[in-house]
Amino acid sequence: MNVALWIGLKLTIYGMGLVFFLLAVLWGLIALLIRFDVPAAAASDERPVPIVDPALLAAIVIACRAHRMTRRQQAAPEMRAHEPGSLPSRWVGVGRTRQNRSWTPRGRMS
Repeated sequence: MNVALWIGLKLTIYGMGLVFFLLAVLWGLIALLIRFDVPAAAASDERPVPIVDPALLAAIVIACRAHRMTRRQQAAPEMRAHEPGSLPSRWVGVGRTRQNRSWTPRGRMS
């Protein structure tokens, strides 16, 4: 076998062996942490009851609706009022304009 090929194969084996060894060590650490991790609900039998103020809930609903109406006025793809392809976007319009004009260096108006 060629010496360079043998060195390359040894380097590959050592490198991949190191990678898989470190992956096994990390897998073991994660398995150990999962085994010792106890959820908070299992540690205590009491579960906290969330109490939401009705005024706070109303404010959150109003804010969400205002955000949704604002997004309808923007060009978000999921909120478009027209069919895709019927009106070009601003990006497409600028790109087409640049494609249809001939290029001139800055400072020259010819």
